[in-house]
Amino acid sequence: MRRSLGSVIAVVALVFTLQSCDLLGGGGGGGGGGGTATFNGGFATVRKDDRNLILTDERDVNAPVQLTSTGGVSMPSFSKDGRQVVFARKAGADSELLLLPVTGGTPSTVLRSSPTQSNLRTPVFSPDGTRIAFAYDENATSSSVGVVNVDGSGFRKLIGGSALAYASPSWFPDGASLLVSAGNAGLMQTQVERVNVATGAPTPITNTLGLEALAIASRIVVSPDGQKAVFDGRVSSGVTRIFVLDLTTRMVTRQRNPASAAVNDSAPSWVNASSFVFSSDEGGNDQVYRQTVGSTNATLAVPLAIEPAYVAPPPAAADAGVSDGGVDGGP
Repeated sequence: MRRSLGSVIAVVALVFTLQSCDLLGGGGGGGGGGGTATFNGGFATVRKDDRNLILTDERDVNAPVQLTSTGGVSMPSFSKDGRQVVFARKAGADSELLLLPVTGGTPSTVLRSSPTQSNLRTPVFSPDGTRIAFAYDENATSSSVGVVNVDGSGFRKLIGGSALAYASPSWFPDGASLLVSAGNAGLMQTQVERVNVATGAPTPITNTLGLEALAIASRIVVSPDGQKAVFDGRVSSGVTRIFVLDLTTRMVTRQRNPASAAVNDSAPSWVNASSFVFSSDEGGNDQVYRQTVGSTNATLAVPLAIEPAYVAPPPAAADAGVSDGGVDGGP
């Protein structure tokens, strides 16, 4: 199991006090570790049985902290600085986008569903942390991608809602454009496009997901260096597998072959430019695994969790006057 980065160096790290908290209208949050823990980078996930939000410090993945208690949570995502988590919550036909600081507290509502903006899902922070992109259903057959400020103001439909449906937004590192999946309304997401955030103008990347992937199942995510994208693709047998798309060459490569053909690998997210995490039900348990691009071996990252997001530990404070033996430019 991986431990926290830099554990061999004596540093002073920024840590946040994490307290259990409730979703709007909830009561009696369930915090692991007695309701208080420190979070120094790691994973935001969903627990499948009750669909509550879980925060897991990378230093001890066996000590998760439950952040919500009323369920309905899906696809959490960290802000770049790791101080906030945005996630979707669904209760019946209603849905909302919620923000929660990693220090705990009551989630704040960014946006609630309406007759023309239903099934709000897959929210992701812009690189500067000021906006959130997300997918939603505009009508019964077509989906769209919108952008809203983190305080809930300035909602703007970016693209979709007509013959071509759009979903699964992911920000490019410059914050000027989004990678999205697309497909004919009411059908599978079989295409990938880059959408200019200022104008909404799409640029096709590919309408071919390789020889094996028939469609994008839940999400496609741009790598931190903007060179690749990872996605879960549905294959001919009906299960899902993880694929990486090179955004320059348009080449798609499958990342592993589980021992059982019935296994589903899904909901990938990047750890860094060369490795990613994903959910898998291999072995009968839904857990989060980590893998390096181009390898075939996946290692357990977080037990009993799905839909992972990852944020690295904050920069070490070694360069602020604490000697680190010359590592990373320190004194």
